[in-house]
Amino acid sequence: MPRSLVAFDYDGTLVDAYEIKRESYWRAVAETLGLDERHRPVVDASYARTSGAHRLQQLEDTARALRLEVTPAQQEAFSGRYSAYNDAAKARMVEFPSVRGVLETLRARFDLALISGLPQELLMADAAERGLARFFVLIEGGDKGRALRRLQEEGRKVVLFVGDTPHDEATAREHGVPFFRVQGDADLARVPAVLGLD
Repeated sequence: MPRSLVAFDYDGTLVDAYEIKRESYWRAVAETLGLDERHRPVVDASYARTSGAHRLQQLEDTARALRLEVTPAQQEAFSGRYSAYNDAAKARMVEFPSVRGVLETLRARFDLALISGLPQELLMADAAERGLARFFVLIEGGDKGRALRRLQEEGRKVVLFVGDTPHDEATAREHGVPFFRVQGDADLARVPAVLGLD
């Protein structure tokens, strides 16, 4: 029987990226849709509401809030810009200090999965570049709900989903998985204790 599994979100949970990605999101959306600063509060509110979701789901929410239609060409342009801005700011997106210690402690007892709204290729590349891929039995980008569902269908017991956004919490709840919210390194450092590994 496989070991129980702990699933982690990536950005905002293991890597401190929220504010940087919020700025990248604003720039990419504004340039793609021709927005100006008057639209910033709506875009920021949409980002806060959907952070953690796949980027095109986020864009769909933002467009709906702005009462705009987004074409497939605009989706593609937005995604390219968003990736480029995030890539340019990558050096400022640092791991929380306790990441490696927490993952090392947990993997002694649990299998670990990394699931994220990031596109698969970007998630795999970033986790590998940081040397974090070695901690995980599964790395899956795109749709967190789909990843949790697949794990459950494979008979894996997901004992905790660790994330940082309301979207993460809703996804965990939808799949009957306990959730622990990380809002910084102090929270992340508590995960082993939450799982009884003092």
